[in-house]
Amino acid sequence: MALARDMYSRAAWTIGFAFILYYVNYREYPGPTATLTAIIVLIGLGFIAGGYGLSWIGGPGQEQIRSQILDAVALQGSERVLDFGTGSGELGIAAAQRLKTGRVIAIGETAANEVARANAKAKGAGDKIRFESSALPKLSYPDANFDVVVSSRALNNLETVGDREQALREMVRVLKPGGRLAIHEIIDADDYARALADQKIAVTVARTKLPLALGGRVISGNKSS
Repeated sequence: MALARDMYSRAAWTIGFAFILYYVNYREYPGPTATLTAIIVLIGLGFIAGGYGLSWIGGPGQEQIRSQILDAVALQGSERVLDFGTGSGELGIAAAQRLKTGRVIAIGETAANEVARANAKAKGAGDKIRFESSALPKLSYPDANFDVVVSSRALNNLETVGDREQALREMVRVLKPGGRLAIHEIIDADDYARALADQKIAVTVARTKLPLALGGRVISGNKSS
């Protein structure tokens, strides 16, 4: 994860600078130099802690969030699932692993990513997921085409508020009556929940299970029949 690597790099530079500062000044100003060095080292350790936290959120933490999203839609195994705005493809693959006769369509930038396809195959889900290109936020699928729609951190990657509003409308449009939906977002979750409620989705908003709710919220609900 690039941001985590950046934090570790900052830590290395900060702690390195602290020891150089100490080496140059401790003979002439031992007390102040020791104090200042300790403060700078603590800042460096803070960067290390931040990098570790980001790495955890991006690894095991994301696995927990994916499980929470999929638990919210309670897959039975035969559903037709849409992964809206797939990034790495991991959410769609995790959904496919829970299916028996059902299938996942994952749309987004990963549609042309052979790594995602290879990953799906390696995890035994290659025959249950298809990656497709789509000019988001508009979808080319007919109304009431999916039993389940899931999405993780895709809405805030869209450029405008109008695009995000259209994306929510499209998700609801392609969802069958009685179908389930779960969206994970780090910011603006309350706004999305209100927009879905306006479209007759019975909405539940839950904090992620990550410590201090660092992963944002999962918005889930059912489309009225």
